Amino acid sequence: MRVPRPVAALVAAFGLAASACTASHPLDTKERAVVAAPETVAWQPATRGDVVGYFESERITGEAAASLRKVLYSFAEDGTWTGAALVQEGARATFQTLSGTWRLEGATLHLGDDAAPARASAAPGRLRLESEGGTAYFLRGKAD
Repeated sequence: MRVPRPVAALVAAFGLAASACTASHPLDTKERAVVAAPETVAWQPATRGDVVGYFESERITGEAAASLRKVLYSFAEDGTWTGAALVQEGARATFQTLSGTWRLEGATLHLGDDAAPARASAAPGRLRLESEGGTAYFLRGKAD
C-alpha cells in the first residue's frame, strides 16, 4: 500500500510553506546535515554490532507506511530491546510501545517468538529492516 496522494501532497505543501518562512542564505558547512539518498547507501548484511544501539526511523515504505509515522528502537547488548511507534489509527495518532528479546541469525532479525522476522542490512550509522509489510530505514541515534 502506498501513502495516499492527499497525505503526500500535504507533506509537500508543508515543506514548501516551511521553506518560505525562512530567510534565504547559505548555511555554514558545519551547520549542514547531509543525508545520503537511500539509493546511494552501500548496504551490507547487518552484524550484531550494527544492531546494538538506538535507532530513529528516517523513512518507512510499503504497506507499513500507511499507518506508521515514526519508529524508535533501542537494542541492548544483552539481547533485550524496546521500541516505540507513532501509529496513525484513523484520525488519531497514538504511541505504542513494546519490549522483548532480540537475536540476529545471519542477517535475519528476530524480535521475540511472535513477531515475523526482518532482513537486517546496515551501512555506517544506518540500519534497514525489511519485512513482508514494508521497509524501515533508520539512522543511529546520537546521545548528546
